[in-house]
Amino acid sequence: MRPIKLLLLSLLPLLAGCNGSASFQSKAGGTVYLNRTNDSLYTIKHAINDTVVSAWELRYPVYQFDYGDLDGDGENEICVGVIKTTKYDSVRRKRLFIFRLYDGRLIRPRWLGSRVGFQLENFYVCRDSSPAVVITTEIKHDSTVRLQYHLGGFGLQFDKYLEQ
Repeated sequence: MRPIKLLLLSLLPLLAGCNGSASFQSKAGGTVYLNRTNDSLYTIKHAINDTVVSAWELRYPVYQFDYGDLDGDGENEICVGVIKTTKYDSVRRKRLFIFRLYDGRLIRPRWLGSRVGFQLENFYVCRDSSPAVVITTEIKHDSTVRLQYHLGGFGLQFDKYLEQ
């Protein structure tokens, strides 16, 4: 029964109308998108007039790409889910990275998250509010929970549990 519950939870972004797409327009008039080279090499690119003005390599498998104005400044942040170890956790797990467009053009890390409250299963950005919020599906012991976070001074800050 657990795999079915996870499948249903993964469909919630689509049902709620909050899910992102594979690319978005920047305030500079460019397009921000994720390019896949192979299973463990992806590149976030920002192209203006068909010219790539900035790129950021991710040498990890990517399981999710989304965006939203998480800090309310009018420019979308880039949210990328990667699978990797960290300095303090040697197990390959799903992590969340948040990037920003510095000066509206250059892709730079905003938060390279090592973890959220529990074991991250998936996430999406809900752009229905300003600033936008991040909704996660996390594994808490032997069940799944949905949590809402906002972007704080350093990384994601917990807001509340959401109903299942």
